[in-house]
Amino acid sequence: MGQQPYPFHDGANVAWELVVWSGERDRVVVAALGREVVLRIREHFDRGDDVWMFDVYPVPPEVLPEIEALVPGLRLDPAREHHIEATQNLPDGCRWPPEPGGLPPGHVPPP
Repeated sequence: MGQQPYPFHDGANVAWELVVWSGERDRVVVAALGREVVLRIREHFDRGDDVWMFDVYPVPPEVLPEIEALVPGLRLDPAREHHIEATQNLPDGCRWPPEPGGLPPGHVPPP
């Protein structure tokens, strides 16, 4: 039986977080964003060939109300700089920061 890499190519097993940085080192996670939310908002970002937003993206202020509408109970502070960051969820529960088109370190069995 051949070994297949854990699938990330279609946005599967990726976790996106909406974060705010307080100072240089204090990273505050505001909300976890699901795949469906990313599908709805990704058109607002200049992501080049990074279809699934595997990089860190500053959120344009005009997109904040749309994110609020998509995530129940979320209230964002438009005076703060928000970013979307992605990690890949590995089967062992660890998270790995992806690179566009990259594979996680070592072999990871399919789910």
